[in-house]
Amino acid sequence: MAFTVNDFRDLLEILRTMPEWKEALRRELLGEELLALPGLVRELIRTVEAMDKRLYRVEQVTEQMDKRLYRVEQVTEQMDKRLYRVEQDVEVLKTDVAVLKTDVAGLKTDVAVLKTDVAALKGDALERKYRERPFVYFRRILRKPKVLTDSELDNLLSQAQAEGALSEAEVEEISRLDAVVRGRRIPDGSTIYLAVEISAKIDNRDVARAIQRARLLEKIPSVIAIPVVAGEQLTPEGAEALKQTVAWAVTDGYATEYPAA
Repeated sequence: MAFTVNDFRDLLEILRTMPEWKEALRRELLGEELLALPGLVRELIRTVEAMDKRLYRVEQVTEQMDKRLYRVEQVTEQMDKRLYRVEQDVEVLKTDVAVLKTDVAGLKTDVAVLKTDVAALKGDALERKYRERPFVYFRRILRKPKVLTDSELDNLLSQAQAEGALSEAEVEEISRLDAVVRGRRIPDGSTIYLAVEISAKIDNRDVARAIQRARLLEKIPSVIAIPVVAGEQLTPEGAEALKQTVAWAVTDGYATEYPAA
């Protein structure tokens, strides 16, 4: 028997009045997958809405990051400017340091020259002190000490050279003595000469020069010479050298004979 329009209408009426039949028919017609489709769509909509919210938050975070990045760029730009100024200052400082080094080097040279000049002046002053007041410094060694003038020493040495007692080189060496003092030996009153080397700090080289030049003086007939070192301070090396010879040392105005009795 054929299914008529009236039958279809009756079926629709039955489905309206019996929901369970309607549901059963829907399942038969659509299947489980199509029936589940509205739920899937709703779930998809919820997922999309959640993703939209997350995307919004990401956009907010990105915007904040952009703002922070902009501030970092501003700070970096300021730092670059400061660094540039620092580099400029460093270059200026390098130039100043180079000039300062040059000035310091010049100052060191000036100080070295000044030290040399001061030492020379001090030596001259010390030498003048001993030459001007022989009685004060040499009276324990001999009586009536007198420092020979340049003219007196020249006459003594020139005559000795003319007589063949001294060579030109030996005359030159003796003339380098800081002072030659003539006087009377205390025990017997005989004439003796002091070959005097003067130095602020008396060392072994001063002792050696005094001894050598005194020996050269004694090459002159009838001359007896005693080596003498004079100054402000006797170094350990100078004291050790004096112990090995017969000589006098005048330090701080006081004369001491070596080797000590």
